[in-house]
Amino acid sequence: MVKLELHDDEDTLDNTAPRVSKHQHQHLLYPGLKSAGKRKRDDSPNSKTDRPPAVDASSTKSTSRPYAPPNRPKVQRAPIARKFVVNTRMTSRPAEAYLEYNPLKMYKRSDLATLVYTIDLVKQCVQAIKTGHDRELKFSVLRRRLHQMEFYDFIEDILIVKSKLLEDQGFPAIFDDPNFIFDLRADALLLFRRWATRQWDPHLLRGIVTKMGTNSKEKVFSTKSLDKNYSLKVPASYHGEGDLVNGQWWPLQICTIRDGAHGLAEGGIYGQVAQGAYSIILSGGGYADIDEGDTIQYCGTSGEKDKPTAFTERMLESFRLKKSIRVLRSAGLAGKHSNYRPVKGIRYDGIYHVTGYELLDKGTSMYRFTLVRCPGQDPIRYQGEEVRPTEEELRAYSKIEGYLKPSG
Repeated sequence: MVKLELHDDEDTLDNTAPRVSKHQHQHLLYPGLKSAGKRKRDDSPNSKTDRPPAVDASSTKSTSRPYAPPNRPKVQRAPIARKFVVNTRMTSRPAEAYLEYNPLKMYKRSDLATLVYTIDLVKQCVQAIKTGHDRELKFSVLRRRLHQMEFYDFIEDILIVKSKLLEDQGFPAIFDDPNFIFDLRADALLLFRRWATRQWDPHLLRGIVTKMGTNSKEKVFSTKSLDKNYSLKVPASYHGEGDLVNGQWWPLQICTIRDGAHGLAEGGIYGQVAQGAYSIILSGGGYADIDEGDTIQYCGTSGEKDKPTAFTERMLESFRLKKSIRVLRSAGLAGKHSNYRPVKGIRYDGIYHVTGYELLDKGTSMYRFTLVRCPGQDPIRYQGEEVRPTEEELRAYSKIEGYLKPSG
């Protein structure tokens, strides 16, 4: 969406446009009078040629505009006190593909046809919604297509623009329509936000540097870190959902840092002093956590007597400040502790509030907090066709699973 600002000042008029001569103007108005530009002028008093009446220069304020309205007076405008950009459905960043693409760049017609077919599927779903015929079947086909599109490796600016997937008939037709099922809206919105900001790389470990080697005992190990040159990293120091979508999934915790879901490569509680916790990760580790989906009993970390750890303090601040917390679930959760965990990796499951806490052990200042999922959110995507990770995500995970093992 392009924002236009209109001004009344005459200084904003374009005075660089080419001017049309008098004879050219006559010829444009009367194309049949070919000799209009050559006709000899008759200045005799008896001439019957109609001429405009003489204009007294003293009667006009501007001699440069004798046949035009007078200049509008300039308006004294008040100084701007506040100026802001409206946040559209696309997030605060513009659709960079439309700003950067080269219309002369070569592309494969088959790739464009693959993208355009998605719009046909959307139209079929809209028709099924209206008629009620084959609605679930059409949704299922579109769902599979959206899951596949997440791993397309041929996406580029020219294809995005020509396919019109970022325009009203594309992804917005899905996530703007409440008649589409919730997981389709979330997956379409996720693709829209990625492609609108030119995040073409479909690899699960994009922006992550993996190093492997052997130690003195010839045991293979691997380390992972964020690529310092990766320009699309999103900050995680904020409350609320941000640009995340319900069910968004990652293979490793460090990937959540890349996309602004969590702020620590290790550790389950991320926050700042006087701000409370921004996010937590439910995982293993022997804590007395209880996961009931919409309600969670979540433990802080062990400290000293009458001295909670900094992580526990962030949770206590969240309770006092009534700040929301992003909750992510890890596959590391033991099955007996949670039926909501993903089968692999880490999944974002929505916004929660801390509603209370209890002191489990005074000697270690171990607190356990009660978190309740905020109302009005889509269901947790842990089962059914909407489950995350998807089959496509698990297939991509299996290809790199050897690189995902923790260091030895």
